[in-house]
This record gives sequence, structure tokens and C-alpha cells, in this order.
Amino acid sequence: MKEQFTERSNPYIGISGVISGQQKYLMSQFAQADINTLPGDRRIAFGVKTTHKTQFLDQINKYGSEWYPVGEEEFSNALEDNASSEVRVAQVYLEPEFVGDPDYRKAFIDRICQRGKAWLNAIQFDMLPWHSDDSLLPFLEQVKDETGHTILLQAHSEAMQHLGPNGIAKKLGQYAHALDYILFDASHGKGVRMNASALKPFLEAGYNSHELSRVGFSVAGGLNADAVREDLPLLLEDYPDISWDAEGQLHPVQKNGTRPVDGKLAFQYVEASVEVLKMYN
Repeated sequence: MKEQFTERSNPYIGISGVISGQQKYLMSQFAQADINTLPGDRRIAFGVKTTHKTQFLDQINKYGSEWYPVGEEEFSNALEDNASSEVRVAQVYLEPEFVGDPDYRKAFIDRICQRGKAWLNAIQFDMLPWHSDDSLLPFLEQVKDETGHTILLQAHSEAMQHLGPNGIAKKLGQYAHALDYILFDASHGKGVRMNASALKPFLEAGYNSHELSRVGFSVAGGLNADAVREDLPLLLEDYPDISWDAEGQLHPVQKNGTRPVDGKLAFQYVEASVEVLKMYN
């Protein structure tokens, strides 16, 4: 087993794509699965999606408001601040045509923080081209300094392919003070199943980095109950304090064409997560 660092951010189990009214129900699913019986300080994380179209233009996008809340009212009521141990995340996607504009970036984050002020305590940056744009990691540093929120950064497939395990560890190690979690995710909500073997070298490089000794590591990609049971043990055997998050597989298309979180699939995912954690803790 690799060395674990007590300073590292507490691990979590996450569900993304949550909208108003779903948080209490999902909390009951975690309670039913006995997550509170797990050793350590594992947290629950809920992610709320936010894009230029849904929160800057306040228009519905192709996925619908059952997955991506639209406008100030829906976003401000997406979650409640009812448990200090929860990670309540705004999952930010900055469009390629706007991400290079520092004024736009600041305006977008300011808007999200204002709209989510009743519950927001974390910001996740999805598909951010930090691997190729040197202005973006200093931007995250600024967000951390100005908001004090937990910062999660996705290491997506392009960054992983471009930099490799050691390259990511080295580059992000320079900004470790601004990062609470690094999320390795080659799927980004597409439901493509995780390749645990391919992720292992990235986790190894991260855990071996002295600069990243306080940063938590998370994985995602096509997770559902079956994938948790079959794929995560390969990672948990060496890294029992990793976090993980599920999204696309928990949002199947309904008969009416909408894609809200499916309660049955969410419970099965949480139940499987608790089962595998009890094997490695």
C-alpha cells in the first residue's frame, strides 16, 4: 500500500447533475446505504452543472433543466446548506471561445458565487485547457484566494494525453496551494467506462509528488454500481483514500426525453460504493 498523507483533503463519494429537490432524496440514499458507518472522514459531494448558456445567457441547453439548472432562481435553489461536511459544488464549464478572456472568467465566477451563495462551498473546473494555456492555473489561484472555496480541477483526457502522469504532477504541483482535489476523468459526462488500469499511473505520480501531498485525488468516468464494484477495487487496493464521482450513467434518458438523476441507479451506485469501501478500510 502506498504512503497516505493525513493532511490530504478528505475523500468523497460524489453525484453530479443534481437540481433542486433531489438533494434530500439523495441524502436518504446515502443514509440507507449506511455511509456513516464507514471509517475515516469520507464526505458526500453533490455537483450542480453550470455553463455559459444556462447561467450567463440563462437559456436551456440541449440536456434540459432536469440536468442543467437554468437561470438564477434554479441555480440558487439547486442545493441547501444543511450539512457542513458536504461538498456542494458548482461544476463550471467555460466555453472555448470565452475561456481566454480574463474579464469574462471573473464575471462568470462572480455570478456563480453570487447565485449560489446560500449553499456553494466548492467550484469544479471541467474541461479547462490548463495544460495549454498558462494563464489558467494563476486564474484558479485567484479564484481560491478571492472565494476561499474548495477547488476541484479536472485532469481531462486532453491534459492526460498531452502531459502524461509525471507532467501533470509536476505542472499542478506548482499550484498545489490553490487545489484541493484533482479529478482524473477521461469521460466528462459521456458515460464512457473508466479504464482503471490507465488511471493508475496518474494516481501513482500524484501520490508520489511531495508538492501534492495535501491534495486529494478523485476519479470519474462511466461509473455506476457495476463499474464501482468491478473497476474501483483495482485502484482502492493501493489508494483507499481516493474519491470518485458519477454522472452520465446516473442520468439515463427517460420516456419523455429528460435526463434527471435516476433515484434507483443512484442508490445502487451509493450502495456499491459503501460495499467496496468496507473491503479496503
